[in-house]
Amino acid sequence: MIHTLRDDMLAGRRRPGEFLPSERELVKQFHLSNKLVRVGLEKLVEEQLLEKIPRVGNRVADPLPRLPVTLKLGYHASLQREACLLDAIEAFQQEYPHIRVQSVPIAFDRYSEYAQEYLESGMLDIVSMNYNNFYDFQSRGQLERLEPLQQRGGLYPGLSELFQADGRQYVLPLVFSPLVLCYNRDHLAEAGIAEPFRPQSWDELIAAAASLTIENVRFGFYFFLHSKNRWPVFLLQNGSGQAEGEDEIHLKVERIVRALSKLREMIYAPQSFPTFLAESEADAEALFKQGKLSIIMTSYLAMNALVSEEREGGQRFAIAPLPTLSVPANILMSVGLAISRASEQKAAAGLFLDFMTSSRMQMMIRQRTTSIPALQEAAEWQGEVEQSPVGYALFRQAAPFMKAFTETGLSVDELDIIFQEARIYWSKLQSEDDMRDKLYRILDNGSTQSRGL
Repeated sequence: MIHTLRDDMLAGRRRPGEFLPSERELVKQFHLSNKLVRVGLEKLVEEQLLEKIPRVGNRVADPLPRLPVTLKLGYHASLQREACLLDAIEAFQQEYPHIRVQSVPIAFDRYSEYAQEYLESGMLDIVSMNYNNFYDFQSRGQLERLEPLQQRGGLYPGLSELFQADGRQYVLPLVFSPLVLCYNRDHLAEAGIAEPFRPQSWDELIAAAASLTIENVRFGFYFFLHSKNRWPVFLLQNGSGQAEGEDEIHLKVERIVRALSKLREMIYAPQSFPTFLAESEADAEALFKQGKLSIIMTSYLAMNALVSEEREGGQRFAIAPLPTLSVPANILMSVGLAISRASEQKAAAGLFLDFMTSSRMQMMIRQRTTSIPALQEAAEWQGEVEQSPVGYALFRQAAPFMKAFTETGLSVDELDIIFQEARIYWSKLQSEDDMRDKLYRILDNGSTQSRGL
């Protein structure tokens, strides 16, 4: 009762000077005894949130005091540069000096698992969450740990829907990105490839990559093959999520096979693509910074690691849109903020979320990073900025075709199994026909289970 009433007052749901319901009504509402209700109200009087008016009732203090509050924020460490998070926290604390934000970076490789544990133990009030994390929470039945939120207007189309379930909004988007090509401008000039670089097909990209490769010096093209934010784009571009009707499984399998075959062609294209080079998405950007790669498939979020290098005399780079396989499609990535349903500081946490998604903070992200802010007016703002790679505005062309990796028409479990089969196929340890047969069994089994047969 104390937490609910305090939260209502600090959040403005109960106004200064307003009277609370009678003690009898509070007894019914919170299923407490008369004595416990009086103890709770006395606690709020001690905190100077309530004034007890003899023979009248309990009135919300006017003005309300600002009680010291500590917010515990769990977040992806990359948000420090992708969303100016530490600068934003400092600005928030200046505006709300009674609220202190305690930042808790969480390891990326087991982020969902740790975030769930921290929320369960009451260690966090706010947590950052990307779409992959949100999907993990949803599939494990953990969304009950997150507070349903009011939707934020003015966001880029499609972002809010990423973080909704059963008609409820659980995460407010902060930044987003499609996939793009990032290329070394000097390498292209050396190879006589004109800018702006705009390969229309993956074959055209691989041909350019072959001319950029110099043995023992650099490779022409690369991306981290194992990432769910990378390889499924080939499934999306081959329409694997569009199969319907009696031949659904057949169409799905054939489209998946064509996509995986195109990837195998790329992997084994002469002098173009290093098969085993990196252990994470970040490794590709690190090798690009060293001049070991000429073109990478990356995101606006990951490019934040490249800009400081360019300003200090590092690699000059620019952005190009992804080539198309069969249909235009791109993977949509987004990171946002959620509030713990168990938090005792929901009013202050709500202020922080409102602050981070405000025009002021979204413009800070636009002006100081290569990330795309979730607020559309900030994302499309075209004034002078500190860090804006050549071709930044190309994301607007990709926006209508951005999809979550789950829109492949495959479950995450199916994607994982298919990827394991693809690895064997890419390693030339099974033929295309053998892989096709296994894909039929995988998808037919999933279809049978979904029908309850």
